Amino acid sequence: MFIRLFIVLTVLVLGSPLSVAQERIWNLDQTDQEAYLVFGVPETDDVGVSFWCTLQSGIVKIYIPEADPSLKPAVSVDIELVIASKTYPLKGKTSVNEEAATISLEAELKTDDPVFAGLETANHFAVKTGSSNHVFPLGDADFSDLIEVCKKP
Repeated sequence: MFIRLFIVLTVLVLGSPLSVAQERIWNLDQTDQEAYLVFGVPETDDVGVSFWCTLQSGIVKIYIPEADPSLKPAVSVDIELVIASKTYPLKGKTSVNEEAATISLEAELKTDDPVFAGLETANHFAVKTGSSNHVFPLGDADFSDLIEVCKKP
């Protein structure tokens, strides 16, 4: 009897983190000033990549919270977005991500950049900089709605 109780309690304790664990998903959110398309775990700090803009600015920024750890902060770096076998070169800037104790990266794109047409039709994309290469699925990424609120009127 004691053994069964122990097994049941062990399964409940070990199984509960698995049941509450979530996977990253795409989420589009908007305030009265900005819009965000984030690939992460909702209601957590777990973000793989995000696209954001000031509404009607004509500019969308891409943010990667964890880049090549050998990069220095506050420097300009070359970034490659690889979408459906096509490479789009970007210039980005590094910064210190104090929450994760890593180097993060940000780059700007105009809302009419061909990158967005590629992102809307592909099923995944990669971000390459230095020795890091991150691949992200695009499944439910709503780039058309993000671009709509970001583009100039």
